[in-house]
Amino acid sequence: MVIDVQKFLIAEMTPEEIVTSLKETNTVLIPIGTVEQHGPHLPVATDTFIPIKVAELVAEKTPVLVAPPVFYGNSVSMIDMKGVFTISPETLADILLDLCRAFAKQGFKKIVFVNGHGGNTQVVSLIGQRARIETGAQIVRIDWWTVASEEISKLCEKEVMHADEGETSMMLACRPELVDMTKATSDNTAEELAQEFSGGKPKNMPYMSIPFTAWSRTGVIGDASKASREKGEKILEAVVNNIVGLLNRLDKLL
Repeated sequence: MVIDVQKFLIAEMTPEEIVTSLKETNTVLIPIGTVEQHGPHLPVATDTFIPIKVAELVAEKTPVLVAPPVFYGNSVSMIDMKGVFTISPETLADILLDLCRAFAKQGFKKIVFVNGHGGNTQVVSLIGQRARIETGAQIVRIDWWTVASEEISKLCEKEVMHADEGETSMMLACRPELVDMTKATSDNTAEELAQEFSGGKPKNMPYMSIPFTAWSRTGVIGDASKASREKGEKILEAVVNNIVGLLNRLDKLL
C-alpha cells in the first residue's frame, strides 16, 4: 500500500484510515515552531509555516503521516517585543511530552519533530529521552537549518540566524505570498555585540540569557535583503531530500 498523498495529514483522516495507515508506516512527523516577530518583512508564524511545508513535502516522498502542527513555542527571549505570543519552556515541554505519549499509545514507533525555531531545541532535547524511556518510541528532532547546513553554506553567505538570508529564502519558497521583500533589511547588531563580548573572538562567545532586543535593532539577525526564491527552493529541496534519506536510514539502523 502507498499512502494516498491526500491522506497523509492526520487532521483530515478518519480513525479507520489512521489505523490502516499504521499497518504501512509507524512514523509521524510533528511540525513545531513558534509565533514571534520576524522583522518587518516576514509573518509572525514563519517558524511554523516552514516546517509544515517541509513535513508535507517529505510525506509526498516517503510513507509517513503528518500531525497537526504545534504553532506556539518558546520565545521567552522576545517576550517584550510586538508580535510575540510565547508559551513558557515548561508548558512546551509538557505539551510535547503529552503528544509523544498520545502518539505512542496510538501505535507510532517513530515520533519526529520537524522544528522551525531555535528556542525549541533545548526543550525537545529535554523531553526526548524521557519520552523514549516512557513510551519506547524513537524520538527525533530535525531542525531544518541543521539537516541541510552543508547545502545552505554553499547558497548563503552566513549560517541561518533569524529572519535573514536563509530563513527569508525558505519563506520565499514555502509561502512567498506572505513575504514583503521591499521591507527586507540587514542588521549586524548581533555580530557587533559578539565581537565586543568575546574580545574580538566571536567563536569564543558564551551563551547569554539577554533580551533579543540586545541582539537586533530591527528584529532581523543577518541580511534578509540577499534572500531569493531561487535560493529558497534549493534549500527546501535539500532539506526535504535529506530528511527522507535520514528516515530511510532510521528504518535500517534502529
